[in-house]
Order: sequence, then structure tokens, then C-alpha cells
Amino acid sequence: MLRDLLRIPARGLTNVAFGLESGLRELRRARARTRIGICCPTRCTTRDPDPRDVAPGFERLHVLLETDGEHDEQLARELAPGGHGEVAPIANYTQVPAALNHLLGA
Repeated sequence: MLRDLLRIPARGLTNVAFGLESGLRELRRARARTRIGICCPTRCTTRDPDPRDVAPGFERLHVLLETDGEHDEQLARELAPGGHGEVAPIANYTQVPAALNHLLGA
């Protein structure tokens, strides 16, 4: 899945709220007892609507914050607590598995 995500070309502004709303809809359909969202708002500038308004709808929303290059640390640090989650700083994609293990308690 990560390989497929990395192949998506990034252009322009990212509507983080739309992504969160889509993920929240999918999680609401899940049968799992625990429903956890993972957000990666890295190297992007969000546009309206404000994703901070969507975060409280999550049972738990963790945020991966890529620290290498352009990123929105303030957004990440506000989304995670709003979604009852944590921020995991990562320097690059090779740190994603360890960050996910930490966030998901593995």
C-alpha cells in the first residue's frame, strides 16, 4: 500500500479535510472494535475546509509528520490531539513502519 501511495503525484494544495472525511466514513463502516485513523499531511498546504474540525470525529487519529523538507508541523500538532491521537515525526518513508508500530502499540 505504501508503494502505491508514494506513486501518486503531488501537485498543488491538499484538501486534508476531504481525506479525513473519507477515512472517517470508511472507519464508521468497519466492524473492528477499535477504529484508528492515520493521517500523513506532509509536504502540503491545506485548503478549506479546516481539517481540525473533522479530527474530533475520530475515535483515534494519529498523524505522521515528515520532518524532512516542507511540512505543516502546526497542523499536525493540532490534528492529533483533536483526534485523540499522537504525532509521530519521521524523517522519510523508511521510518514509517517503526512509527506505525509505535502508534498502534505493536
